[in-house]
Amino acid sequence: MMHCSLLSLGCAFGFTPPANQGALTALKGLKIAQRRLRPEVRAKLLSVASARANHDLVPDAWRFVFLDPATSGHCRVVTVAAKTSSEHPDTVEAFSATKQDNVATAPIIPQGKLLIDSDKALAVVRGQSKLKGVRTVEFRLIQQKGNQEPYWSMQFFAENGEMLVQFRVGAKTGTLDSSTEK
Repeated sequence: MMHCSLLSLGCAFGFTPPANQGALTALKGLKIAQRRLRPEVRAKLLSVASARANHDLVPDAWRFVFLDPATSGHCRVVTVAAKTSSEHPDTVEAFSATKQDNVATAPIIPQGKLLIDSDKALAVVRGQSKLKGVRTVEFRLIQQKGNQEPYWSMQFFAENGEMLVQFRVGAKTGTLDSSTEK
């Protein structure tokens, strides 16, 4: 179980992206999250996840976990939300898939290899699949052990909460792995 310090930037600092910049993608959120971290922590990204996005499949909140040995839980959790301006205790609870992250064994995600943002990964999946019956999606950036390419894991859910399909898209190349399709 992860025990990390929490800094909810979107809530605490009232972040709302300008209308002309579009949706809050994962990499835009990462830049915002890094502004509040010490320089030695910024490069130690362990996990990126979204809360389940609504029917438009565009998340409005992202959760970033950074390795930070100076904290009691050895990590720092930063949540960046696009539409909130006050503290909401349920913001962190929305990230159900990442509550069980094991910081001790999680590999650091090389940020220089992150060329495909969450919106582009979604566009790759939409271009290859019809996504019928999908009501929500949950994004997660994964780095496997070794020197493999990080990838976006996207789980698509029906209205009743049942997972319909999962896709993986390379975060460097944009290659779609449809072998995870249900």
